[in-house]
Amino acid sequence: MSWPANIEALAIIPVRVGSQRLPRKALLKESGQELFLHTCDQAKKAANIDLVCVATDDDDVEAAARRAGYQVVRTSAACRTGSERCAEAVMQIDCRAVLDIQGDWPEVHPADLESLVAQLLNGAAYCNTLCAQVTDKATIDNPNVVKVVRGLNQKALYFSREAIPHGAGHTADAVKEGAFPILRHIGVYGFARDTLLRIPDLPSSGLAETESLEQLRFLENDIQIHVLDAQGNPWGIETRADYDTYLQRLTATA
Repeated sequence: MSWPANIEALAIIPVRVGSQRLPRKALLKESGQELFLHTCDQAKKAANIDLVCVATDDDDVEAAARRAGYQVVRTSAACRTGSERCAEAVMQIDCRAVLDIQGDWPEVHPADLESLVAQLLNGAAYCNTLCAQVTDKATIDNPNVVKVVRGLNQKALYFSREAIPHGAGHTADAVKEGAFPILRHIGVYGFARDTLLRIPDLPSSGLAETESLEQLRFLENDIQIHVLDAQGNPWGIETRADYDTYLQRLTATA
């Protein structure tokens, strides 16, 4: 396959169908099209993204993407994570910056994608991501909602499925008072191309596997992750309840 020349910023939507919590969720289409295509459409709206493509090892995903007009990179079923799938895909495409936009984040805001790309292209970061503040205790306690703590330099210190930091926001009153902001992670990563290509070979202490969070492998290998505040309010789709709530939001804004 030939790719366009002079690509500065590339968005890759890595898609697999082996989700344990919601089997084949990428192909759910009660919204009128497959779930991952909503993510593709949001990325396509970002003004500084030159190309949006789908990386997958699944025939049904490829067919759906091509019907919608998106280019597809076939990747190995052995890819362990979305970033590994993106790294395999980007080996075929020359560019400077890459966004790894997880296909189950269909409401990611184009302006937030533009901010990630801009930071990468101006050299201020070689890896970045997004966050939003959480004030609802049930959400803070939900292990499907990943939390992040960042330093004064706006770089990630740690990610967890638990409520972090300890003692902040663990009671309803504390959440309301906002004594320390609880930040939830939004499932988008930006990479300088060379940084992304390092990802598959990074060693792991087992921390990423323990939390089931691939970005911990980045941190423990000294890949600093800039964490930008999101303007939008996207939510990941992990369960059937998440998908149903997403459909309700779509209906309400139609």
